[in-house]
Amino acid sequence: MPTKLRFEKALLVLVALTALAIVGQKWVLQETFVLDPAQGFDHRLYSDVLSGGNTQAEIVSTEGGRYEWRCDLRPQFQYPYCGFEVRLVGSHTQGIDLSNYKRVKIWLDYQGPNNNVRIFLRNFNSLYSIVNDDTTTKYNQIEFPYSQGQDYYEFSFDDFFVANWWAREKNISPQLSHPEFSNVVSFDVQTGSEHLPGEHHFVLRRVELVGQRFDAADWYLAIIIVWAVLILLFLGYRVLELSGEVRERKRRELELIDVNELLDSRSRELEAKAKTDSLTGAFNREGIEAAIKDGLWEWRHSGQPLSIVMMDIDYFKSINDQYGHGVGDNILAGISALVKEHIRSTDLFARWGGEEFVLVCRNTRINYARYIADKLRVLIAEHKFDGGLTVTASFGVSTLSGSQSVEQLFKAADDALYQAKDAGRNCVVTDGSD
Repeated sequence: MPTKLRFEKALLVLVALTALAIVGQKWVLQETFVLDPAQGFDHRLYSDVLSGGNTQAEIVSTEGGRYEWRCDLRPQFQYPYCGFEVRLVGSHTQGIDLSNYKRVKIWLDYQGPNNNVRIFLRNFNSLYSIVNDDTTTKYNQIEFPYSQGQDYYEFSFDDFFVANWWAREKNISPQLSHPEFSNVVSFDVQTGSEHLPGEHHFVLRRVELVGQRFDAADWYLAIIIVWAVLILLFLGYRVLELSGEVRERKRRELELIDVNELLDSRSRELEAKAKTDSLTGAFNREGIEAAIKDGLWEWRHSGQPLSIVMMDIDYFKSINDQYGHGVGDNILAGISALVKEHIRSTDLFARWGGEEFVLVCRNTRINYARYIADKLRVLIAEHKFDGGLTVTASFGVSTLSGSQSVEQLFKAADDALYQAKDAGRNCVVTDGSD
């Protein structure tokens, strides 16, 4: 069989396989976690008795492939409620990563005075969760109107939000107040927020969490890589076959070099933009990732200290409210320029979010990091910004110690920052200091 004909047949097969991979990626990548009562998941029924209420709740049945329970909400308590929790795994701290999941389907029957029903996907994260305290797991919530006779309900993970009452009660920072599904430990069904007294009867027959084994972008990237490899192999074959046409080959090589140089230049520009905050010119979180990794490696292998300084502009919301967001943005940019002018070349300064910044100080002990923070505090307080405005900032300082993780290092600095705020602002608090 001629080589050209074999190649064309192989190409047709590859095109067909690629089309199948693209059209069928939904079915190939789809992954479903089924919560079926018949599988014997750990579960519990709870009510406002935990909060001092007097709701009566009882499990009717866990047989026949369903969970059935009822609650008698009493009006004596201000916010009566009851809920049914199903553990996705046996552990209270190690759950299931549902980050790539997209939808949830629920087969649920309800009878009672409420119009709505709440469901929760509760996530455990050591940044805000405490072992053996279930109330500290993040309450990712959906509340939906119940419709009699509907077979099942389906929602997108994008519809979930973090329950406001939980964020307030646990004093959760804005950075941690977004939905999170990286370590989901339980699924809850709870009476609606109307808190209407009376008998509420539930039957939960099935829950399906539908996601993907890995991201669709990675799937398409794999297809592209396969095609790129095949194309390169074909080009190599053609180069060998057309080795006599040296002049044409050189011309093509020069063209490829020019294109690669252009792409490399553009790639460097895009990489720099991706790691820099567009408003302040400071690094963003991605921009300081390498510095943190290097500092952690130096600490573990060479004993070189790694310290960070968390900085937050005092009363920044009031500035925006009084003078407008344009003035606020100018102050953020001005503070960034002022700080970068007075720190060492080895220090990396980044915007952490909103009016909060972080300074990563490699090979720096905590006393010197505190000195740097105090110097910056004075510079900011004495600086005149546009229109003669003055601002102050509060600082939290922490250093890596023992077997502490980077998350714990940032948590310690953040706690110190909150202490500085509580101490009256415009001050520096070191982790562990008064």
